[in-house]
Amino acid sequence: MIALEQSDQGRVVTVTLNRPEKSNALNQRLVSELLGVIQGLSNDESVRVVILTGAGNVFSAGADLEALEEMQSATFEENRDDSQALADLFVALRTCSKPIIARVNGHALAGGFGLVTACDFAVADERAKFGFTEVRIGFVPAIISTLLRSRLHDLTLRNLLLRGHLISSQDAVSLGLINRAVDAARLDDSVMAVADDIIRETSGNAVAETKRLLFELEKRSWSDGVAFAVDTNARIRHSEDCIAGIRAFLNREDPPWKREFDKDE
Repeated sequence: MIALEQSDQGRVVTVTLNRPEKSNALNQRLVSELLGVIQGLSNDESVRVVILTGAGNVFSAGADLEALEEMQSATFEENRDDSQALADLFVALRTCSKPIIARVNGHALAGGFGLVTACDFAVADERAKFGFTEVRIGFVPAIISTLLRSRLHDLTLRNLLLRGHLISSQDAVSLGLINRAVDAARLDDSVMAVADDIIRETSGNAVAETKRLLFELEKRSWSDGVAFAVDTNARIRHSEDCIAGIRAFLNREDPPWKREFDKDE
């Protein structure tokens, strides 16, 4: 259900939701596999960027409704465990040490849109539609709402979640839910431009620490967040990448990650 493809230099891994016959709908197995893959890539020092996409012409239609129907006969505890697995996946995407780019090759609905918003970047086919459509089938967009409440104005959030309507890729850009919408023929080049910029211009350690900082700030009070940021600032000053980066800047040289990228190109 998950297909992996690694770039020639191994620094970019493309993770594909591979259930095209089901519009890449999320069931227990797919969620579990994706969670394991993301956790593994987070610990892989050779990987710098992860791309998440869908097989076929849909990114993901959200929850597998046949699987949800089967869960209606399960106990509350079993349903809670199933819901917890999806929450763990969203947390894994947010806390993965590698930046994750959503390559949105088609419609992203409900939990599929949730996956997109849990990624660090999102570039979409301009024909793609987006929507948190749960309320239209009597369901609730519960888990994804925890990610959205800090990103959207309350009226905008309510408009999306309570109506469950579809929006265009251009609207998703305007709302800050994806970064870019491009012609399908330019999708791969646009995604790789983001990946290459990250790999060539940034320190992998600094990016990982920044992701950790942003996640921690989401769950802390303002004063606790400042204290955590101060400690992070002090600790990173002693990191190998920070030392090398400052030295390179002062010597008017390229930092090591930039030299490594250019050597392989």
